[in-house]
Amino acid sequence: MREIEINGTKVLLMPVIKGLVSEAAKVREAITEQRPSAVAVSMAREEVEGLRSYEGDEIELGDFEDVYKQGLEQFGEVQLPPPCYTEALKVCTEMDIPFVPIDMNEDLFSDRYCELIGGIELIKEGFFSHRVAKKKFNLDSAEAFVLDYDKKVNGGRGIMTLNIEREEHMAKTLADMSVGRPLVLAFIELERSEGVFRELEALVPEQDG
Repeated sequence: MREIEINGTKVLLMPVIKGLVSEAAKVREAITEQRPSAVAVSMAREEVEGLRSYEGDEIELGDFEDVYKQGLEQFGEVQLPPPCYTEALKVCTEMDIPFVPIDMNEDLFSDRYCELIGGIELIKEGFFSHRVAKKKFNLDSAEAFVLDYDKKVNGGRGIMTLNIEREEHMAKTLADMSVGRPLVLAFIELERSEGVFRELEALVPEQDG
């Protein structure tokens, strides 16, 4: 867990691994111990709405998601929706803590995706999706797998640019929502956590100036 002060607010950023069931206990412990003024999550507003209304229906996986699940299962049980988020929402509801999505909403994400991902990259992505199951990933740890998966699957120029923009958006939203709150706890998907923290650090000199 990393800490930074923004707008007079202590922001704690905790990387989470989406899908891994064991992450739920870590999330619950972090919230109950820190008792934050608000919890931020690297989800879109629409995703949170879907999480709130989820009734246990089976979630169909595409080629990429299925490979991610199979790789992650080397390190424990895997579930969807991601337990790191479902548990965070559950605890926040129990403790009456605001649960705030900070990722791009679906319209913004879709617009930027269409603008950044060119035709050639889409063709490569479609071709690669059928071969991704044959890829070798780093299985030294769950963290190593997730980061290696992200590097190999999301390594195209357009998607990398989009993910950087997501990190910038999440950092800015996190800074904005921190105003007037003593402590904010943010659960950020591991792949984007370093970038989000770096963007938060970049915002600090602007405040002091």
